[in-house]
Amino acid sequence: MTITLRPACSDDYAFALELYIEAIRPLASAWIDRAGTDQEAQFATLWRHDTRIITLDDQEVGWVEFRRTGDELFLKQFYISPGHQRRGIGSQVLRLLREEQRGSAKSMAPFVLKNNPAFRFYERHGFEVVRKTHTTFVMRRAMGEAA
Repeated sequence: MTITLRPACSDDYAFALELYIEAIRPLASAWIDRAGTDQEAQFATLWRHDTRIITLDDQEVGWVEFRRTGDELFLKQFYISPGHQRRGIGSQVLRLLREEQRGSAKSMAPFVLKNNPAFRFYERHGFEVVRKTHTTFVMRRAMGEAA
């Protein structure tokens, strides 16, 4: 099983949008009445060309967007297709990001919707809640810690 992160290109937009809608719709519907339309418009403002496509043996299985702000790596978006979840891909992506950003970032932080089952994934990887909003948990972990 070979996991890689490749730069996204404009041809990846439809794949990323479909995965985003599939992942977000059931979570966002708790707060938004028209989740599909609203989420497509939201995605258009989020999509950036510094996004990475997650591949498993050259097959697109997810995508991640991150930014370094100061000495923190902020995980803005992180999606694995449902058929590929719980196979260690997300854990490998976190390792790849830590290796890539080693020495340039001291911590990693995602925002996680409160009703997102991914919350447990982040907890297993040493992330702790450092702040709460109405809809999200802000989590953080030191980059040097083992996952």
